[in-house]
Amino acid sequence: MTDPGSRAMSLALDLLAGWLRERTGRAVTLTAGDTLQEPSALTATGTIDGRPLAAAVLFLAPPDGDSPWHQAKTALEQRIGARVTGGHIIWAPQGVELPEREPDSSDVVLRAAEAAGQFVPGGHGEIRFPVRLLLRRSDEEGSYVTARGGLGPHWATFTSRVFGHFQLDSTELHRLPAGDGNLSDLIDRIVDIANELPLGGLAEIPAEDAWMAQRLRSDTSGVTIIGEPPDSDRSSGPGLRRGLRQAITALREPLFMTAVEARVMLIVGPYTYLDQQPAGAALLGFDPALYRGIDLVALAAEANVKPLLDLTRNPLLAAAAKPAV
Repeated sequence: MTDPGSRAMSLALDLLAGWLRERTGRAVTLTAGDTLQEPSALTATGTIDGRPLAAAVLFLAPPDGDSPWHQAKTALEQRIGARVTGGHIIWAPQGVELPEREPDSSDVVLRAAEAAGQFVPGGHGEIRFPVRLLLRRSDEEGSYVTARGGLGPHWATFTSRVFGHFQLDSTELHRLPAGDGNLSDLIDRIVDIANELPLGGLAEIPAEDAWMAQRLRSDTSGVTIIGEPPDSDRSSGPGLRRGLRQAITALREPLFMTAVEARVMLIVGPYTYLDQQPAGAALLGFDPALYRGIDLVALAAEANVKPLLDLTRNPLLAAAAKPAV
């Protein structure tokens, strides 16, 4: 059986090849080359529109390891992979705990396999898990909710809608289901319950945590979970900047070993929301000489790929013009 690190690298390389085909409208081939352990990366060579291409896939959070979190990740990948066909990437929210024991581990397997089994090649969607929120009323004065967890950024939406001071524990909620309606409906329910809660009262509120997942277009097989242990600092702050600088330095030599007409780097990030990732800002803070000669740097997260730096405007890598409607 393929080890979890190699499987993750292979699936991410397929993701990059598929994205380049979709972006450029050109034929793309990529063949895996050397694997680096530190940083966690894979180099590749291939062609785009028949022209020589070099690529690298870099994982901000290592896809394998010896920690209990990584052991739980590997067990889930194997069990889900036995139930689905095709190659799948599951994007666990950043810092989420992965269950090690029953019945929680089987619940993840069943829900993930059921959702992934409905994806056509190239398809994506959400895997939803039931979670609970805890709401406590600590004061009858004021109009304020102190929220931690997934609803922390939305605390201001409760202001003037509740009567009293409340503490909301939403730490089991990492990623809200897509759509503004889901958020507004959940907030409305919390407000209704809050205003009926007596002083000192505690209420449990059901909600859903939504993980993104996708099925690759290629004929590859296997499942990898992209995520990061709760105690990791590799994908944000000083750890991100330090790791990115070291990784790009290490990848320069293999990327420039042969003469090619295009060089691409895909960074795989364990970010809950693609539009809130800090990797792009970190790259912009580096000396441009660090990535000189690399044509395009992109980021994969939340079942999507986004260009971060289009450094040379290489025509081979340019986005294809969309047909007029």
